[in-house]
Amino acid sequence: MIRAVLLFFITGACFNIASAQVTVSDFLLTAFEDSDVTGYDNQISFIKGRNYRIPWIDEVELRIGNDELIYEDVQYAFRLRPSNPWLVRRNNALFNATRKELTARQSIEFKDALVSRYEQTLRFLYLKESLFYSNQQLELNRKLADIFQQNPESGLFDPKDFVDAKLDVVNEIEQMDDLRLSFTKNQLEISSILGNSEYNWDGFSLIEIAQIDSISNHIAQVSLPSTEYKYILAQQEVARQETRKEKADFDIGFIQGEYFPFTNRDSEFGFCAGITIPIFKKNKPQIAERTLDELELKSDLAQQQSRDSVAKLIDFEYLKSTISHFQRLQDEVETLGLQELRQTLMQSEDYDPITLIKLEIAISKLNERLIDAKYRVIDQFIDFLFTFDAPNKQPLVNYLSKSLEQIQ
Repeated sequence: MIRAVLLFFITGACFNIASAQVTVSDFLLTAFEDSDVTGYDNQISFIKGRNYRIPWIDEVELRIGNDELIYEDVQYAFRLRPSNPWLVRRNNALFNATRKELTARQSIEFKDALVSRYEQTLRFLYLKESLFYSNQQLELNRKLADIFQQNPESGLFDPKDFVDAKLDVVNEIEQMDDLRLSFTKNQLEISSILGNSEYNWDGFSLIEIAQIDSISNHIAQVSLPSTEYKYILAQQEVARQETRKEKADFDIGFIQGEYFPFTNRDSEFGFCAGITIPIFKKNKPQIAERTLDELELKSDLAQQQSRDSVAKLIDFEYLKSTISHFQRLQDEVETLGLQELRQTLMQSEDYDPITLIKLEIAISKLNERLIDAKYRVIDQFIDFLFTFDAPNKQPLVNYLSKSLEQIQ
């Protein structure tokens, strides 16, 4: 299924990437092109080509015999040993199960690749906003320090405030350098995926917290088996088919046509057949080994189901907690009324510029805290989505987008 979707979507995506700047949705779509995903294509194609099929004739023999070691007693025989039909069917079933196992494994690799791209995109957007507020605070602190430095004799001058402003400038420069390094690393990671394609996500409309609250409630109501659970289930089916194939692996016998050119019999031709009675199985150890594998995977399946149930509950509750934290912080910031106070100070004829700058720094820091809280919610939202396997289900949806656009 991944391969079919890959061929459909990547054709259009490559055209878009080549002809215009890469959008966030285009970037997410490159998960289909990840080498860990496409690496399974050849294996799946090989099995689809039915190169595994057992021929119906297992063995052909031409036999020559001579019981009395004289020329007149020469005998010829042509023996066919047909393949065990149960073994043929079990082998076909095994490779069909193997193909499904490979497809399930490919789905896990696709999920991992998509998770990585979501995380890289979210980090890009977060670092860009963080750099904006860090730079804003740096400029405000510089402005404050300059006012103190230029007016040392003024009644507004405060040595402690002056030193604090200088230290804040140093701290903001250090913070900005760290953010720039992280942002540069993030951009390099994105570019390593996109190659020479250009991207500019400044105008991207990020999903809102209210949407996340609503979407998470809807998704949590539908609990389907995870990609990891399906993979173990596919492994279990492979183990089951391997056991069945091992049990069917015995020689069923032969048919033989005979020719006696120098005999005095009424007919020069004869026929015989042999049938194997599979009472004693020499491959019992192999059967036991396959059965143990099957039992082990049955246990793994139950454990994965338990892990999925716990993870879904924890991720949902933690997401709701981060949303509540963000909403409380947002309400507290609005209650402070700092923006209104700023407007009042600016409209005053004899306002204190130092007080106004300090107020603007406080507003910027609060906005930065809101940004941190917002991205903490979105980051947890992404974890929640992938725990419920929502982003990697068809049709693909860009869950970072405010419009929740389908990836075309």
